[in-house]
Amino acid sequence: MHSDDKYTLKPTLAEKFSGIVWKIEADHSRTVVAVETRDLANHKATYSAFDYKTGKCLFKEETVQEGWNWGLDRVYEGTVFLHSYATDQSPEHKGIIAIAPDGKIKWQQFNKALYDISNEGLITYNTLIQPRMMELQSAETGLTIKSSVKDYQPVYADIVLPEISADYALLPGYKSLSLKGPLSYCSINNKDCYVFHIQEDAGFIQKLLILENGNIILEENLTGIIQKLNPEAFFIVQEHLFCIRADKHEIVSYLL
Repeated sequence: MHSDDKYTLKPTLAEKFSGIVWKIEADHSRTVVAVETRDLANHKATYSAFDYKTGKCLFKEETVQEGWNWGLDRVYEGTVFLHSYATDQSPEHKGIIAIAPDGKIKWQQFNKALYDISNEGLITYNTLIQPRMMELQSAETGLTIKSSVKDYQPVYADIVLPEISADYALLPGYKSLSLKGPLSYCSINNKDCYVFHIQEDAGFIQKLLILENGNIILEENLTGIIQKLNPEAFFIVQEHLFCIRADKHEIVSYLL
């Protein structure tokens, strides 16, 4: 790992968790990111939310009743939405819990499921009614705004994902190293971002490298020694790059 004062790019958000980072969702209406973490040993699922622009913690590692059976769904206008499942064996969602920015449950409904988010509110359906009929529901109160929705405009998801390449010539200065697996890269605001694996005697190390006009402004290991290549690299929302490090126990973001 690099020393904290060697490079110029500093994190806007860096949060460690007791469990592993299971899922991340960004709020495209605000600079809020929600995180689901799971402690496999203690069979515990928790949920957190942060303002990634300021680094402020809105709430951290909160849980809900029977939390292991719930998962992070979406985050919209600062509210974090969780979903459960129709059955233990089915991926079909059932139930909605809305968590306010202070970590308290704002509202919950167990026979509704969140299908999508529109500019007017939540697009949901009643899981007890077939065929499925979409409704427009208030994100703030959970109340039904319109009982039948046929067309809607989904919220624009401003997510930039890295391109994948096997051409290591794109990676300056690392030709002499034993590079393995695909190279993930993206260019934004005159900054070039790379994630790749270096083979060591005991396994692999996943590394993040960011250059600005050809100069290194960030270089760090996202993992210790791992036995398998990690397919997860990074994503960018509102010019903030997010990645997971510390063996999936920490989320970090950088303003590019």
